Amino acid sequence: MKRISCWTTMIAAGVLALSLQASEVDQIKSDLVGQCMGGREKCWKFQSRDQIKELQIKNKIEDARKRVYTVALQLQASKSSGTYAAEARVEYVKTGARWTIRHVGLLSLAKMDSPRAPAP
Repeated sequence: MKRISCWTTMIAAGVLALSLQASEVDQIKSDLVGQCMGGREKCWKFQSRDQIKELQIKNKIEDARKRVYTVALQLQASKSSGTYAAEARVEYVKTGARWTIRHVGLLSLAKMDSPRAPAP
């Protein structure tokens, strides 16, 4: 009976961890809209959540005043543009009771593929 209870607890903890990460990913996607990362050579302006095809949290460091995420992204500006792979450092600061983005640093940005021309 103890084994079943232990397994149930472990499964519940795993499900909770996955749902927390999923909501964290959704929050980061929403927060990135309106932000810009990069500089003159390579940059990306987040105009909508739809541009972020995939976001994966690779690392997270947090203290009482600051959160820093390293994220891997798959980006596409529009259906007619190519897909890009990016890695970024997203820094949040605590402002009152809220966390707000302070800076989005572009670590890498590379084109993955080009859009295909419509078939004749």
